[in-house]
Parts: sequence; structure tokens; C-alpha cells
Amino acid sequence: MKKFLFLLPLAALASCQEKPIYENDSYVMYEDRIVQGDYTGVAESPYKIISNLDGEEYIWEKKNDLSTYPVLETPYLIEETAYNIGVDESVNAVEPDGTLRTGTEWGGVWTRDVSYSIIHSMSFIQTEAAKTSLMCKVNSKGEIVQDTGTGGAWPCSTDREIWVGAAWEIYKVTGDMEWLKTVYPIAKKSLEVDMRTVFESETNLVRGESSFIDWREQSYPTWMEPADIYDTKCLGTNMVFYIALTSAAEMGRILGDVDTAQYFEEMADRIKKGINEHLWMDEEGYYAQYLGGRADDLLYTKSETLGEALAILWGVAEGDRATRLSESLPIVDYGAPVFWPWIADQPPYHNQAVWPWVQAYWIHACAKVGNEHGVLHGVGAVWRAVMMYATNKENYVADTGNWRGTQINSSNMLWCLAGNISITFKLLMGMEFGADQLYFAPVVPKNLKADRTVRNFRYRNATLDVTVSGYGDTIRSFKLDGQKMSEAVVPGNLEGHHTVEIEMSNTFRKDLGVNYQPACWAPLMPVVTMADGRLSWEPVEGAVIYNVYAGGELVAGATSTEIIIEDEWKGDIQVVAVAQDGTPSFPSKPVNINEKISVRIPETMLTKKSGTEFNVTVNVPEDGQWFLTWNYANGTGPVNTDNNCGIRMLYVDGVKAGINIFPHRGTNDWDNWGWTIPEKLELSKGNHVFTLKMESDADNMDYHINDFKIRGLRLIKK
Repeated sequence: MKKFLFLLPLAALASCQEKPIYENDSYVMYEDRIVQGDYTGVAESPYKIISNLDGEEYIWEKKNDLSTYPVLETPYLIEETAYNIGVDESVNAVEPDGTLRTGTEWGGVWTRDVSYSIIHSMSFIQTEAAKTSLMCKVNSKGEIVQDTGTGGAWPCSTDREIWVGAAWEIYKVTGDMEWLKTVYPIAKKSLEVDMRTVFESETNLVRGESSFIDWREQSYPTWMEPADIYDTKCLGTNMVFYIALTSAAEMGRILGDVDTAQYFEEMADRIKKGINEHLWMDEEGYYAQYLGGRADDLLYTKSETLGEALAILWGVAEGDRATRLSESLPIVDYGAPVFWPWIADQPPYHNQAVWPWVQAYWIHACAKVGNEHGVLHGVGAVWRAVMMYATNKENYVADTGNWRGTQINSSNMLWCLAGNISITFKLLMGMEFGADQLYFAPVVPKNLKADRTVRNFRYRNATLDVTVSGYGDTIRSFKLDGQKMSEAVVPGNLEGHHTVEIEMSNTFRKDLGVNYQPACWAPLMPVVTMADGRLSWEPVEGAVIYNVYAGGELVAGATSTEIIIEDEWKGDIQVVAVAQDGTPSFPSKPVNINEKISVRIPETMLTKKSGTEFNVTVNVPEDGQWFLTWNYANGTGPVNTDNNCGIRMLYVDGVKAGINIFPHRGTNDWDNWGWTIPEKLELSKGNHVFTLKMESDADNMDYHINDFKIRGLRLIKK
């Protein structure tokens, strides 16, 4: 602490003399520093940060030669320094093998991390490393690797498809046709497999764990097993598929694969429809995190910042809905939390945390709708973190602004430094890459009004010096090489050195607000038991009412801790505790009282090597809709990671009926039995043969181990 005593009086003196760029109840941002209570992060030069957060010494000084990278010139030292640390750390991230390291504490290339980073800025800051990194995430079958997630990853986790959006972004930046010809077959094959596997036609949504939020306790109720997580239809993951499908459609049209491009466009439209029909919450003004359950789905109503941002940026949320979303998403002083409200009995990581790269996507979403307050709040959140930590940290606690307290953290975090860099190019310079040209649409808050220039920006065969003057969200004048242009674009075939001059209108078209919320933890989930026709549960602290759902519909509200089950209640019955302010808990574990048929099977190990087919015959007592689930065990890996998810194709009487998955339940734990998700089937009265088969689609990311045990099945009447 002694080393930093000089910072505090200087900061206090300056705060009396200077007008802040941005301030809230937790910190103040000036032109060259952040003041956060007793602590200060100072940009001592464009290439040095010094901070005394928590009385500790944090220093960044430029490590690498940055002379070949674009140069930012701005009167705001904090802006210039934040940009330079991002570029400097991007150089640190390039490994000897030419790939992009995920973070100081995270070695190797992860599909989702590198892809989100490429879309932010690595496509043009580290183009060759971005290409190499994407190509190392392609398996021997020519498909994208799903390398992390719940229950043995794919298809429990399916956000590998963001790779397609990243590959398309690189093409837009480079115009490299050989790259396009290389990546399109990979994108096409991966999407075709996934759409056959995880697309649910009933909702027009895809299944799979919430994108990047892959620590299952951090976003799912405790009763949800890996199979249940697979069955959720998540906002972020569905946006990943929308991005991938629209990107692949563009690729296909350029390469002349018109029929496939049309199919991808049609499926993207269906997912867009599904998101808006099933996940939008009009009362709240934002989308729900996911739809999930067992026999019956319920809406899980937390906001989810990444998915909300992507919905605006890729046009799934349009017009007034997009504008309203920018004003409705819950935020706190230190940024937009990963989701809100938080889970009370879980520590900060995805829960109760801000991740700067997610915050950066939210900044761009606010910019797209012209929400000046949302943009400035978000820029402050990113720059504050950079200045106080003197690095691009992985995440920080949402209500304290401190990286200490999160369960895992890393410096030099790839997607966070990429998001930081994107503020310069995609926000303040307004660069948006198209298939054959570079568009400009800067959004500059009034408090960041300036003449700022980026020099030596390489776009395909051209080098650009770009100057943006003034503030606002509309362009008054756009000049290319001194000549006024009718459109704010640079053609993709431009060569040589050129200047771009952009004069802003010094106005914002709309006066929009933001939804500041206090720290908020949802009530704990009720633990429900059923006996003698009654549901009962222990009181939940803070709950004022308990809403009861049956078959996915609200059927009762109780102020006591028990309720009689009514005869007309069918399907999954669940209880939600609701606080005085209306904040709901997770729904309780489903109780289903519908008619059931249980069939015991001699305990059987199904392995990839032992055979490709397993049959069982069941007598169905009456015509109608039934849900089929298998009682299984899978001890080939842990619940939270690895790549040995059990997968088989389901046939009924020789006709393909879908895909069944048997996720991990614990390493070498073959006595841990659970149930697969309900597969809805239309069955007639009489005997039916259910068959599990190994097929090309029914393979996981391991390719060698696809093993699990079964000992029974159950049919539940719809």
C-alpha cells in the first residue's frame, strides 16, 4: 500500500478539478484513470497502467513490439491505454504453434472462446492465428469440435456452431476465397448433423446447454441432471445457431450451393420465430434464459446478457423490441451480469459475475439501437476493469467489481481482450464488415466526443487511416480520400493507402435509459415431496407465495407449504417460490402423476464395440401420446466435462423416431442410475419394438468410447 499513497491525494485533487467521463455510485472514470472508493487505476502513459486495488500492486507495461498493429490516437489517455493493453496481450496470446491461447491460466484453444474472440476483433488483429486456431478445432470427420460442457459435451452442449460465425467473420475481413472454400464444407456438415440431432420442430428451437455458461450448478436447478440440461432450449445457444445458419447461408450462396443456403436460411427463420414466440417475456421486456423441464417445459425467466446482446446484433430482436430490450436488461454499477437475478447458494463465477467480453457484446447491442446511456455504462465497465486489474481479466464479482471472489480467474483472457479491442474498431470507429465491403456506423457518447484516429488499419489489400470527429449515432459527412461519399462504405477491392474522414451529427436520435437493479438473489428452490395426494415443502426464506404449475401451466398459488393435488392436474407438477418483489425461484423437481408403464431389463452394457443394435418389446395398453425414458448409467466421465456422452438412434417398429442421449453421471460410477429425457411418441395399443442403434450421427466427440448401461425403460402417458 505504501507504494501507492501518492495516487490517492492526486486522484482526490483531480476529481475536484475535472469533469468525469462517466460515474455511478461505485466508481468514477476520468480521462486518465478510474477512482473506485479508496483505490485508483491510472494510465501513466499509453503503455503503462498502475493500480492499487485492495492495496495490492498491479502494473502493466507494454511487453511487445506493436509497430505493425493499428495505432489509436485519442485525447483520452484511458481509452488509448485500454486499447494498447488489449493489443499487447493479444500478442502474448499467440502460441509458438500459431494458435491463440485462451488465457494465462487456460492453455490451448477452446472452440467457443476463440470463436467469440474472432467475431469481436481477432479476425483483423490476429488474422493468421485466428485461422490456425479455428482449423485446429476440426475433427477427423470434418466437423467442428465441441470441447467443453456438461455430461460428455456434444450434444449436451452444442454451441460449437459459433465457429461458423467466426469463420465467416474472417472471410468478411479478408475476402479470402480459399479460406471460404476450406471452411464451408466443415460448417455445412456440422450444421446438418446438429439440425438432425438437436432441432426440436415443436418449438422451432435447438436443444443444448446455455452457451458458455457450462458450469451446470451456476445456471441450472440442482434436480436437473445432464440429460435435463441437454433438453433445455436456451437463448444464447439458439442465437449461436441463428448466427451459424445465416453465416453458412451467405457462404453457400457465394460458393453456388444455393439449395443448401436456402435450407439454412429457412432453418434460421424458424429458430428466429421460436426465440420470439417461446422466450420473449413482454412484461419484463427481455428474453428468458431458457425453456426446460421434463415432460412439460417451463420458462426459466432469468435475463441472459450474451443471448440478449446477440439477439439485437443479429436482428432476431427487431425495431421497438430491440430498443425496449436495451432499456430493460437488468444491469448493476459494474456492468451487465451474465444472468440476473443470481443464485443464492452458488458462489460467483458465471453466477453473480460480469464477464468483460459479454459486456462488450452488450455495448455493441446498445449501440445498434442508439442507447447512449447503455453504451457509456458498458464502456465504463470494460475500461474500469482493465485499469483496476492492469490486465484483461476473465471475470469479476458483479456487485463488488473485484476479480477476487470468483471461483476461477485468469489474466490475459483472450475473449476479454478481444472485446476490449472491439470497442475501438466496432463502436467508436463503427466498422462493420460485409461480404464485399467495409461499412461504417460509429456510435460515440457525448462524454467521449473527440477527434480520434486509427492509423495503419489493414483491410484486405488496403491500408486505412480513419478519423471520427464529434459524437452521436448518425453520420453527417463521410469522405474517402477527401471526397464526400453518399454511403459510408469502403469497397472490398480497394488497394493501397487511403484516408477515411467521418464527421458525426453530434446528436442521438433517441433518448434511451438503462435498467439499473440492486444486487438480487432469487429465493432458493422448494424441495417438494408427494404423499397421500398432497405436495409439501419446507418454507423458503423470503418467499411470500408458492406458485404451482401442472403441465406447464400455472394452476394454483399457495401461502402455506402444502397443497392438495387436484384431479385435473396432469403432467409435471412443480412449485416456484416467489419473493415480495416478484423474483421467482427455480421450479422444483417435477412430480408426474400420469399413468406409467415400467419395464425392467436385465442390466446390459451397451458399448460401441459390442454391437450396433439393442431391442426391447413393450405392450402399450392404449392408443395415444406417450413419453419414453430409459433408466441408464454412464460412468465413462465426470458430470461437468469430457467427451464420452452416450448416444444412440431410436427406432420404433423399425422407423426412426429420434435420437436418445445417455450423458455422463460420474467417472467410474456405474451404480449412479438416472433417466434420459422424455421422448414423445404416438403409439397405438399393442406390442411395439424399441430399438437403439449406433449410426454415424449417433457418435460423440471421443469416437472410441460410446458406452453406457441400461436396466429399464418407462412409458408415461401424455
